[in-house]
Amino acid sequence: MNQGFQRFLKGWFASKAGEVVFKQEKQLIDQALDKFFGYYLVQLGCISHNSIVDESRVSTKLIIDPHASQNDIEQQDPHLQWIQADFDFLPIGHDKVDVVVLPHTLETIDDPYYALRQVDSMLVPEGHIVISGFNPVACLSLRLKFKYWAKGRGFELAEFRRAAKIREWLEVLGYEVQKVRFSPVMCFSSNEKYKTWGRFIEKVETSLKFVGLEFGNVYCLVARKRVDSPTLVGVKWQLPRWRAANNGVASQRINSSKKIKNKEVDAGC
Repeated sequence: MNQGFQRFLKGWFASKAGEVVFKQEKQLIDQALDKFFGYYLVQLGCISHNSIVDESRVSTKLIIDPHASQNDIEQQDPHLQWIQADFDFLPIGHDKVDVVVLPHTLETIDDPYYALRQVDSMLVPEGHIVISGFNPVACLSLRLKFKYWAKGRGFELAEFRRAAKIREWLEVLGYEVQKVRFSPVMCFSSNEKYKTWGRFIEKVETSLKFVGLEFGNVYCLVARKRVDSPTLVGVKWQLPRWRAANNGVASQRINSSKKIKNKEVDAGC
C-alpha cells in the first residue's frame, strides 16, 4: 500500500485553501466522534500536524502510520499513542478496537476492500468506523485534479472514492451506515476573473443538494458493525415441561404420582 497522499496532505492542509478544508473536515469528524465511548480508538494514517481525534471520549487513541512519529502532532494528547506499522499488516488483534478512523486512507491504497476487511476483524461487535475523503464530483476535487496532475504536486497519488461506493462495500460486509455528511460547497476561486463563475457554480451545486446530489468538498461516513445472533430453525427449542419445578420438585411428576395412587385406590375398591 502507498501512503504518499496522506503525507502530502500534511503540507497541503497547512496552505491557505487546505486549512479551510481541514477545518471543515475536522468539524465533521468531531461531530461523528462526539457520542462514541470505549477503550481503544485506532486512526490509520496521519494527515495533519493537528490531531483530528482530540475531541474523542475514547480512553486510549492509537495512530498507526509507517512514517509518522509523535513529533508530527503539534498539540500533544496524553491519551494518544503511536504505532509504526504497515497498513498491510496491522498489529491489532481480533475484536479489540471500539472505533476506527480512516482519514483519506482509502484514497491511496490499492485494495480498499481488503483494508476494510482488516478493519472489520479488529472492530468489536457494535463498533464504529469513521471514514473521511474528498468528494470526486466536488468543485474543489475537480480543480485539484486538473491543476496539479501535470505538475506532480501530490494529488495524482490519490484515487478519490465516492461515498456511495464505500457505502456499498460496507453494506456487503454487514455494516449499518448510520450517516453520511458533506462539507459546504466551496470552489476557492482566488482569481478575480473566475470568482463570479465560481459563485455561480456554488449556487447551482447548493440547489442540487435538495434533490439528493451532494457537491461538498469532503465527506464523513459513519457505520456500525452489526453482529446478528443466530436463530435456531427446525425443531422447536424449548425447555421440557418437567423442568418447571415447585420447591425443587417437578410438578408434573407429582401430578403423575397422584394419578397412580388414585388408580390403585379405585382398583382396591
